[in-house]
Amino acid sequence: MATGWLRGTVKNVVSGDTLVIMGPSRGGPPPEKRLTLASLIAPRMARRDGSTADEPFAWQSREFLRKKCIGQPCTFKVDYTLENIPGREFGSVFLTDKNDNLALAVVSSGWSKIRSGGGQQSPYYAELETAQSNAESSGLGLWSKDESAIRGSVRTVHIVSEDDLDAQSVLQKFGKGKPIPAVIEAVSSGASLKATLLPDHYFVNVMLVGIVCPSFNRRPTGQSAAAPAASSTGAAPAAAAEASEPATNGTASPEPAAQPEPFAREARFLSESKALGRDVRVMLEGVDKFDNLFGQVMYSDGEQPVSLGETLVKAGYAKLVNWGLEMMSVNAFTLREAERNAKQQRVGIWRNYVAPATAGTKLSDKFTGSVCEVVSGDCLVVRDAANGQERRVNLSSIRAPRIGRKGEKPEDWATEAKEFLRQRLIGKEVSVNMEYNRQVAVGGAVAAEAAKAKGTTADQRDMAFATVTLAEKDNNGQQKSSNVAELLLVRGLAQIVRHRTDDERSAHYESLMNAEASGKNSKKGLHNQSKKPPAHHYNDVSLPGMAPKAKQYLPFFQRGKHTAVVEFVLSGHRLKLYIPKEGVCIAFSPSGVRAPQRATQGQQGRPAATAEPFSEEAFAFTRQHCLQREVEVEIETIDRGGTFLGTLRIVGGGRPLNLGPALLEAGLAKLHPSFDSDRIQGGRELSVAQDHAQSARLKVWEGYVPAAETATASGSEEEANGHASSDSPRETVTVTVTEVVSGSEFYVQMADEPRLGYITDQLKSLSVTASAPPQLQVGALCVAQYSLDNEWYRASVQRVISKDPVNPQYSVIFLDFGNTDRVGGKNVQQIDSALAAVPAQAHSCSLAYLKVPSLDADYGLDAAQFLSQATGGGQRMTASTERRERQQQSRGKDHVGSQPLLHVVLSKEGASAAESVNANMLRAGLARVKVAKRDKAEELVSTLTGCEDEARKGHTGIWIHGDPGSESDEEEASQKSAWGRR
Repeated sequence: MATGWLRGTVKNVVSGDTLVIMGPSRGGPPPEKRLTLASLIAPRMARRDGSTADEPFAWQSREFLRKKCIGQPCTFKVDYTLENIPGREFGSVFLTDKNDNLALAVVSSGWSKIRSGGGQQSPYYAELETAQSNAESSGLGLWSKDESAIRGSVRTVHIVSEDDLDAQSVLQKFGKGKPIPAVIEAVSSGASLKATLLPDHYFVNVMLVGIVCPSFNRRPTGQSAAAPAASSTGAAPAAAAEASEPATNGTASPEPAAQPEPFAREARFLSESKALGRDVRVMLEGVDKFDNLFGQVMYSDGEQPVSLGETLVKAGYAKLVNWGLEMMSVNAFTLREAERNAKQQRVGIWRNYVAPATAGTKLSDKFTGSVCEVVSGDCLVVRDAANGQERRVNLSSIRAPRIGRKGEKPEDWATEAKEFLRQRLIGKEVSVNMEYNRQVAVGGAVAAEAAKAKGTTADQRDMAFATVTLAEKDNNGQQKSSNVAELLLVRGLAQIVRHRTDDERSAHYESLMNAEASGKNSKKGLHNQSKKPPAHHYNDVSLPGMAPKAKQYLPFFQRGKHTAVVEFVLSGHRLKLYIPKEGVCIAFSPSGVRAPQRATQGQQGRPAATAEPFSEEAFAFTRQHCLQREVEVEIETIDRGGTFLGTLRIVGGGRPLNLGPALLEAGLAKLHPSFDSDRIQGGRELSVAQDHAQSARLKVWEGYVPAAETATASGSEEEANGHASSDSPRETVTVTVTEVVSGSEFYVQMADEPRLGYITDQLKSLSVTASAPPQLQVGALCVAQYSLDNEWYRASVQRVISKDPVNPQYSVIFLDFGNTDRVGGKNVQQIDSALAAVPAQAHSCSLAYLKVPSLDADYGLDAAQFLSQATGGGQRMTASTERRERQQQSRGKDHVGSQPLLHVVLSKEGASAAESVNANMLRAGLARVKVAKRDKAEELVSTLTGCEDEARKGHTGIWIHGDPGSESDEEEASQKSAWGRR
């Protein structure tokens, strides 16, 4: 019967000319209609029972139509029906989005022919004839004359259980857990699907593994008219049995018809809507004793594969079965979580769910990974090999002695249990079988009791318990798998937990009990009452304020190589080491290497700091390769904070890894600004590693722009003065000029530096006492009152002018500004240790590539005034570092001059090199271009030379009388603090 135009969605494609179209859903599975494209006849596909074979090109015809329209919205109408073919309807279908006539598309591609004769025809018959004529003339599809192509178009379909194939042979052919491309041909129920496995065309019935859906053919039991109560496990009950009426005529009552269970139709429709007629991936997992094939079906949701079983469980249309979960190679834990969420939300079959009382939640997640940290004798951190995530795992059903919190003494044998696991497991690959979760009070039983006494509940945290197995070789060289919990128990380093009846426990509980019995019989560890555990004593000089004590160990550490264990990783380049031979814990850092700083909170007088880019990546790199590993260290020196500097190599497991070059080569660290490859052992290796990362633009070098080489050749002016320069990369920062010393030398502060705010806050809260003036030495740090504004600032003594005990006089340099002042004893205070620990914030700079007259030379004063006016007023400037130069200590121990001298191009924000202060000073005739032999910043030097030529041609400044002479005749600028602001 013909109809008007209707709207729907293509649900399935049966063959090259037949579709199943479903209408809109109205609170349940929608109505559907099977429709054959009018006037078309496509090749017939083989029957699913194997009684017939494919006609040539039948599969290709069906696949063309399926891929074109499956799941697409469409507009359709029934054109006619045929009396001799009852139940079949013929019509026209257009895809809504493209207004594409499906019949015309199939015929045009040569995958179907026009049905000739008969009184009923498609309203588009003329167009179809034209399309068929074109396809035939082009030899497309069915019209191909190639005999080999025709023979090759007929599939050989392998039907399981029909072609002497059993499910086990199919599993062996494709392999367990391997994704197989497939097309879902039919859906019998929510968890039972018929699929064609490609490319060999195996037709199989696949049951979704690990779940069961409501059944369509469950017969009532007839035992009771009342619905059964929910089971003790909280599972939804089956449909209630309808009571049979008692027989009144002496005959038996007829057997009641099979009825679908609640949500059976919804489960099947959900599977149909996600998988029917779609390209999927099937992962076969196992076969049961009834020769049923079980697997996972992954359908595509956008670009992400999604498990059909998980979708059903989330919607509340399926429940889990443990025997099926044990088959699964992946996703078992995901199904557990999905079912737990469905129960909590009470959806689908869980609408009346009541959670049973239980001490824990059972898990079935399995994964492999490497042990990256041993927290205690029964707790590990394992890095999942599948996704790289670190997972904290407690060993099921055992308890090792507690290590104790900070400040608490460890229990007996706790250190031995932890050390045993560290030596046996760290860095090794293990298999982890998650078994259960348990909620425990944060702070342990003591916190729980305290909260109970107050009438409150202690905070809870989840602990995940698992069986961890280690694959290793025995004495005979044979591979074996060892349960880590059993290894602890047989050595008396742990005890088994006596669970309550309803508690979850290890799947290997009996084996654990046997292992504990073996340890008791051997009287080892905890079971040896006559033997006390060894005492553990060590000195920890890695703590703040322990620098003087740490320096006492330096002579011992400088005597060759030492074996150590990495206790903690503090940052990408800073570690805490335990050196057993000396019985001491130290802070250590590779010489010359600095990784990005991690975010830190303000504590112990230090300001809070934000995380630098790639700081966490550097930390993770060092943690992965070093934490709790045995390492070999060579110590060279110690810094002011008590951190030892040297070389660290990770030994064991193949080629030793040198941490410093490894960080540099991975682009997770930079060489220290004052790095000198000639002064550090292995310095050349460090330089090569950084060059590799720079050239590859790795991590911290992502925005790196190669700068000109900035190293002076032998015999240059810098070497003549005893200076050395480092080939550091060009770095551009925002600064504020705080002090102008001369026309070329000045001091800057880094803009937006958080430590400046901390220093200011600390100085504002400074309590000035009227005590006796301190007697300070040259280089001593202090707090001094500046004479021009009477404010207190951090300072360093440059010179002791007078040692008068009543009113001593000092020349000081202010650490955070670079200016100097003469102060008396009453204007000086001792500095707090926390404030003294913050590095000087004034950075000494010089205008790069410029030779500026000294202050006592002609135009020297003019140049200083020019620089002061160009940079004054606290304006933000951009400084591009061209070179770093190690300075002589001619100024005394001022803690500012000890920093590298930065040769910079200084300009206003957004200005080019031609508009820089360097260029403007050359145009004003107040400086000359000075280029060392190895300077190769050709473009910049060319720009500056052009500015110099303008002044020379205009006879400006020093060029007023022509060339002023050789630059060697001029004296170096003296350091006077006469210009600029503080």
